[in-house]
Amino acid sequence: MTLIHRLSILIGGLLLISTVVLLAACSTTGSTPSTPSETAAFHSTLKTSDGQFVIQFSITPNRLGLNDFTVGVEDATSGKPAPTMQAQLSTTMLDMDMGTDEIGLQPNGHGQYSTQGTLSMAGHWEIRILLHTPDATLHEASVEIDTQA
Repeated sequence: MTLIHRLSILIGGLLLISTVVLLAACSTTGSTPSTPSETAAFHSTLKTSDGQFVIQFSITPNRLGLNDFTVGVEDATSGKPAPTMQAQLSTTMLDMDMGTDEIGLQPNGHGQYSTQGTLSMAGHWEIRILLHTPDATLHEASVEIDTQA
């Protein structure tokens, strides 16, 4: 190969690499930093372990920090709201041993209970819904969720 032919191949290769680098730089220059997509609220329908109640459970916005927790409770047989019980949540971080937190829920009437509470870090959580009926019987259901930062 002649020197001129070798130089033209080298220069062509350098031009190709320069073009790729320039295009990559242009695609990121001036763009706003990406932010994580908005986390969707968590919603689930659960049955208590004894099958006596159906629970509509939601966490909004389901992310690290302050969240709204709502629980709707119906009798599994009749489908009627179950307004006369005490409800609380038990939250356990499954990725790391941080203990378990208890969060009391306030009745809103017609089998609806709610509160605000904090999920202290992003990750994999187990949430237990604990329902105490007037006869002091405990009915519970649990769900695992993934919470984003």
